[in-house]
Amino acid sequence: MISRHFFDEGVIRYGFHGLSYEYMVSVLPALDPTLVNAKIIVAHLGSGASLCAIQNGRSTATTMGFSPLDGLVLATRCGSIDPGVLLYLMDHHSMDVRAIEHLLYHESGLLGVSGISNDMRTLLTSNDPKAKEAIDLFVYRLGREIGSLAAALGGLDALVFTGGIGEHATVIRAKVCQQTEWLGLEIDASANESGNSCISTLSSKVSAWALATDENLMIARHTQHLLIRRGEEL
Repeated sequence: MISRHFFDEGVIRYGFHGLSYEYMVSVLPALDPTLVNAKIIVAHLGSGASLCAIQNGRSTATTMGFSPLDGLVLATRCGSIDPGVLLYLMDHHSMDVRAIEHLLYHESGLLGVSGISNDMRTLLTSNDPKAKEAIDLFVYRLGREIGSLAAALGGLDALVFTGGIGEHATVIRAKVCQQTEWLGLEIDASANESGNSCISTLSSKVSAWALATDENLMIARHTQHLLIRRGEEL
C-alpha cells in the first residue's frame, strides 16, 4: 500500500466487469435457488479477464484494481506485476511513461508470453510451445486467484464462467476446474463439452456453470431506472 493521501485523490481498487457480475447475480437464482445467498466466484474471461468473489449477492473481492491491468493474465495486458519491474524498465531501458503504458496495455499478456496471438482460439490450435506456455500461465493464474478469493469468502458454493473464453473455451474450463478440485468441484466432462449451463456433476460439492453474460441488458436497466428516477424528481 502507498500513502493514504493518494486514496483521498481517488487511487483505490475500483474493479471492473461489474455489469457482467451484476447480471450473473440476477440470473443464477433462477437456475439454482440455493445460490441466492451463496459464496460464488464469477470468472469473466475474454480479452479482458477478471474474477469476482460474491456473497449474499454483493461483491466482496475482485482481481482487478485501480486499472484493468491488475490481476489475471489478459489478452494484451500484463495482469499482476511487481512494480519493481517498471522501475527496472525506466532505469535500464530508459522507457518513459508512454512507452511503459504501451507495453503493459498492448504488448503483454497472452500476446506477450506467446509472441503469437492475443486470441485464445489461435493459441489453443497452435503447436508452438510458447502458445502452450501462455495457456498454462493463464490457467495457473486463474487457479491461484480462485484459491485466493475462496479464502476471502471462507469457502465456495459455485464457480461461474462467462465472457468469450469462459463461455466457449471448453478446454480452459476443464483445466481450471481440475485446478479447483481441492475445493470440492467435480466437472462433468460430457456436460462441459456439450455446452450445458451446469457443467459440474450431481455429487460435486461446488457447482460449476458456463453462462452467457449480457452487459448491454444491465446498461439498459440502469438507464431505465435513471430515467424513471429523473422523471419522478421533475
